[in-house]
Amino acid sequence: MVINMMNMALYKKEIKRNLMIFIIFLGLISLYGIIVSALFDPNVENLGWMQMLQEMYPELLDFIGFNVIHLTDYQYFISGYLYGMLFILFGLIYANLLSNRLIYRYIDRGSIAYLLATPNSRTKIITTQVKVFGTYLFLLAFAMFFITGVFGELFNPSYVNFGELLYLNFSFFLLLCFISAIMVLCHSLFNGKLAIGASIGIPVIFFFIKLISNLGSKYKFASYLTPFSLFDPIACINYDVKTFIYNGILIILTIGLYGITIYGFKNRDLSI
Repeated sequence: MVINMMNMALYKKEIKRNLMIFIIFLGLISLYGIIVSALFDPNVENLGWMQMLQEMYPELLDFIGFNVIHLTDYQYFISGYLYGMLFILFGLIYANLLSNRLIYRYIDRGSIAYLLATPNSRTKIITTQVKVFGTYLFLLAFAMFFITGVFGELFNPSYVNFGELLYLNFSFFLLLCFISAIMVLCHSLFNGKLAIGASIGIPVIFFFIKLISNLGSKYKFASYLTPFSLFDPIACINYDVKTFIYNGILIILTIGLYGITIYGFKNRDLSI
């Protein structure tokens, strides 16, 4: 059933066509992942510079999600430094580029007519594009796990907990899938500037609301206004039970958005 809902020739073509963008972002996350892994030092005496930053700019570090309590814990260090803001920002940009290439450009340029002229249903075409999207998001999340895990072990042996990092990146993958579902929905159902603006605008607004919610109890209410709060890096590495609930919610939201996308795209007037 799953295989029948995918055009393998189109899948292979899109995987190949979007490989270079993946390689570019793989290089970026490798660069930052390796640098941050190298910055970690389990010797608390060598972390004076980090403690000084926390004392001087507590609000700024809270805002970007890097007010880490246990600086000598590699997982805490990595989750705060990379997954509080930086990797989410990379994920937003990468997901938007992919959604543009896989969905919006085909519709905006009229190239979708060539795909629809083949003996493939609209459902099979959009499902194939979504599967390409999911494949690359999975590879990106796995690369993050591999880079932070392997280089963390190389620089500081025995301080890496691969299980915690794996669960952290699995949860991050679910967040990326949710972000992609918003973007694909906008690119599939809207036209022109509305499609472009909404696809990146909605996730970015949610992202900044999440950053605002990091600024202490005074702004805690903001965390209820953004689904990005369903990804909590520190809670993930602690295997907090709430993260299992959050991940379940992200899965349900993602499936729901993709369901709406497929239904809407199937019944949309593409004017081609």
